[in-house]
Amino acid sequence: MCFAESSVSVEIEEGDLVMEQYKCTDCNTKFRGIGKKMRCPSCQSANVTKV
Repeated sequence: MCFAESSVSVEIEEGDLVMEQYKCTDCNTKFRGIGKKMRCPSCQSANVTKV
């Protein structure tokens, strides 16, 4: 389960969705996420790339 300063929690069943690894190009934070419009959980930058 992942929390990103939100009151919403999402439980993912194995095989439902694939979490992908991302890296922020601004602060170099690595994180996992699901979606098309990813934002860095540390600095909120939209400058992220799939690793």
